[in-house]
Amino acid sequence: MLLILEEVLVTYEVEIEELRKIADRLDEEIFEKITKRVEAAVRISVIKRRHGQFDVDACLEEFYDQIKELAMRTCLDAEGVKRIFREIMNLYIEAEREARNEDCF
Repeated sequence: MLLILEEVLVTYEVEIEELRKIADRLDEEIFEKITKRVEAAVRISVIKRRHGQFDVDACLEEFYDQIKELAMRTCLDAEGVKRIFREIMNLYIEAEREARNEDCF
């Protein structure tokens, strides 16, 4: 009986460890993608401002509609996904503010 329990625990730990490694790699990828997304958004805003084509509210609403549409294709809650992207856009807004002050991007 003890041997069976030890075997179950070892299998459990091995399975969990592999999944944790996958989750950690995904976290790193998500971070990299968010960073690239924010950088691209800042560059887009610089170009739009240069050409006088910047309507933040209209752009954001269109963006959130696209995100909700993408979320509805999955089993994820569309409003929850929209909140996540709203936070990503907040990162963009803050980065844009800093970029205007420091010429970052």
